Amino acid sequence: MNKLELLVYNRVKTNPRLKRQIRDAYQRACDWIPVKRTVSAYEIQVREGFFFGFHDKCPWSSDNTMLLAHRFDMPLRMPRADDTVEVGYFSGPGYSLFTSVGVTQAWNWHQGAMLQWVGKSSNIIFNDFDGQQHVARIVDCGGKAVATLPLPVAAVSPDGKLALSYNFARLRGSPFGYAYANGVDPEGGSHTPLRDGLHLIDIARGRTKLLFTVADVVALRPKPSMQDAFHYFSHCQFSPSGKRFKFFHRWVKPGSPQWTRMISCDPEGQNIHIFTMAEMVSHVAWQDDEYVLAYARTKLFGDKYYLFRDMTDEFTIMGQEAFSSDGHPSFSRDGRWMLTDTYADRFRRRYLILYDTQREKRYNLAMLYSPRQFAGKHIADMIVCDLHPRWSRDNTMICFDSAHTGKRALCTITVGDFVRNGGEPLSV
Repeated sequence: MNKLELLVYNRVKTNPRLKRQIRDAYQRACDWIPVKRTVSAYEIQVREGFFFGFHDKCPWSSDNTMLLAHRFDMPLRMPRADDTVEVGYFSGPGYSLFTSVGVTQAWNWHQGAMLQWVGKSSNIIFNDFDGQQHVARIVDCGGKAVATLPLPVAAVSPDGKLALSYNFARLRGSPFGYAYANGVDPEGGSHTPLRDGLHLIDIARGRTKLLFTVADVVALRPKPSMQDAFHYFSHCQFSPSGKRFKFFHRWVKPGSPQWTRMISCDPEGQNIHIFTMAEMVSHVAWQDDEYVLAYARTKLFGDKYYLFRDMTDEFTIMGQEAFSSDGHPSFSRDGRWMLTDTYADRFRRRYLILYDTQREKRYNLAMLYSPRQFAGKHIADMIVCDLHPRWSRDNTMICFDSAHTGKRALCTITVGDFVRNGGEPLSV
């Protein structure tokens, strides 16, 4: 964002409806300005009719030979209760051969069905709806059923032994598109559930344990804005070692902005830490077991990328001169390279970005056009196609979702070995 755009954004960011109206009008006006819409320094392999989902999960198998994906065949609209997508993986030369391993009714455009690998095994886990409740299904690479877990999963530990779960039906009360269109929230009439909460799942045994309820977390250092608000959990993510995890506690009131705080703890629900931020955090990545990057707000510095030190109130600003808006970050294995993206600019272009944390230098790997129809006609239409970039296991490839061809697609680029040898990537 330029300085004028940032000024307007800061004035309207607490009013989602007005912000959307101004953005749409601004982008329509900019449609008349001739500019390059899609440019990349790399060859992009495009697989139309497929997508992966969020940026916090690796779609590649442990040996990098298989690439997870959802396949869809439906109009561009919000999912309905009986809509299904296929789940499976690409393999072969250039990841060109798709193998379907199942079908699911529990999904959304932003996070899919929480499709992911179970540790370093070749087993695949994804959420589904069994007609009564949301569950998680585990299958092998041939689609053979391995197990069904009694709760849906949000995140799986790196070793594949544990998973975290929250209520996806409850997310229909949130302003984002992270809910499933089916299922019932048993405490839907309660703003602060006394029984619903965050669960830990022992994957091998299929056993579940309630770590804490929504009410338990609301009672931790409550804020005035929490009173009479609708509360829920989202965005679970294990640290690289799996010894800790973070999640979002969010609350919202009609006509008001959504508030969020980020919390970490160990898998037993102990050693809880509430991060220092001003009730706004959007997208997060663990850099290592000690540091967590988040696009967040602090009272002193406003909205920026911050590197927080877990279990402390310490933080530093990352890329202050390189970034002026939100994105979906993740880190290379050595923690040096941050992969992220941007939302659509005034010309509806999104940038795919690598940021060198040592040299403090940003590289734009691609500029990708986002067609108008993916913005939706109404504020409740969460059909946008964010890039949500993700690393391959060896950090030589990047996978992202994009609609720059006019249809949602799963895309990959090969970025070479500059990440390993510290060279400079190509930039547009």
